[in-house]
Amino acid sequence: MRNKKVISVIAIILAILMVFSLVATVLPVIASAVSEDDVAAAQAKKEELAAQVAEYDAKLEELQGQQASVMEQKDVLDARNDSLKEQISLTEEQIDIYTQMVNEQQQVVDDAKAQEEEQLALYRARVRAMEERGGYNILAIIINSSNLTDLMTAIDDYGEIMQSDRELEDKYIAARENYETELATLEETKAGQEAVMAELEEEKADLTEKLNEVQELLDSLDNDIEKATAEQEKLQAEADEAETEWANLSAELNAQNAAIAAAKAAEAAAAAAESSGGTTTASTDSSYTASDSGVVSAGSAGVSGTGSLMWPVPSSYRVSSCFKMRNGRMHEGIDIDGYGLDGNAIVACDSGVVVAATYSGAYGNYVMIDHGNGMQTVLAHMASLTVSYGQTVNKGDQIGTLGRTGNATGTSTHLEVRIDGSVVDPLNYFSGYTLEDGAADPS
Repeated sequence: MRNKKVISVIAIILAILMVFSLVATVLPVIASAVSEDDVAAAQAKKEELAAQVAEYDAKLEELQGQQASVMEQKDVLDARNDSLKEQISLTEEQIDIYTQMVNEQQQVVDDAKAQEEEQLALYRARVRAMEERGGYNILAIIINSSNLTDLMTAIDDYGEIMQSDRELEDKYIAARENYETELATLEETKAGQEAVMAELEEEKADLTEKLNEVQELLDSLDNDIEKATAEQEKLQAEADEAETEWANLSAELNAQNAAIAAAKAAEAAAAAAESSGGTTTASTDSSYTASDSGVVSAGSAGVSGTGSLMWPVPSSYRVSSCFKMRNGRMHEGIDIDGYGLDGNAIVACDSGVVVAATYSGAYGNYVMIDHGNGMQTVLAHMASLTVSYGQTVNKGDQIGTLGRTGNATGTSTHLEVRIDGSVVDPLNYFSGYTLEDGAADPS
């Protein structure tokens, strides 16, 4: 009976140990806060941003090809800059996700290792208990059993103990195998993710380098904008000054021509009266010469235009900009495109006298011709001048060559027509020209 009780106690102890081992096998489930889906979402967004950057690069190249303003290029670069910054942020997010995934897998491995060690401790405790008690054998059970019932009970208890031992061993083996599997998974995950993270770090460095390049370009553009703005303001001031001078000169020329015409009319009237035997009250002051005003004019040079103008650039009839508002200001003439025609002739629109042949920062080399009858023409941006102040020209005579001097974005000729001191649309006097895209659109 004593042996039976001992066997029963051992069975109970083993059952308790099995319960503990079962509890130990229930590992805490780690809810993964991140996954490959998170990485994929970030990657999809990055690819979208990369496409945006490519679009900005294409737009920038297009603007540069069109010689767009620095401000337009800066706007595109600012947008490209923002996309690059967001790409870098997403790359850092991906690196953080992979780091967290590795940490979570490490926790799973640590838990599996703890389970293995706990199962091993239970197994070793059982083995030591068996060694201390010398184990059990079927012969001892038979001898110590007083009857068949005791024998059957002892055999059942013995079987339960053996079954418990096998289950305990199996659980240890399973725990060990689980640890080895999780460890292999961790090592594989770390190896793969370390490679990916290395690529991401390289990508981040590349994006950062591009971002720095863009920022340097933006800083350079800011300086260029300041310089260009100052230069533009200077040129605009020169243009305003030239316009004022031309307006004043036109008024002076028209007054002089009118005085000369009046003087000539008075002289003619006096001559007619004298030839008819009558008398005249015409004053000797009715005679008027250029020296009276200090400027040469069509009247003083004895030249008079026809009032019908000829096209000033025989090699090009393309109008690139019309008489219109442009960049918030009135463009007081037309621009004739001279692309690829540098050095070709520019001719006088009508007969007259050269009243200005000089250079300004805004208009470059320019010529102003007084045609009489209240009309003057101005031709600007010439590469060179072939006439000088006070020179008389005939309709169609060469006065200069095509170029891009002054504030000009390309080879062209700026033509203005003034009637009685006011600018008018030069295209009113011509036909046969063509308007380039955008030439007539307001801007």
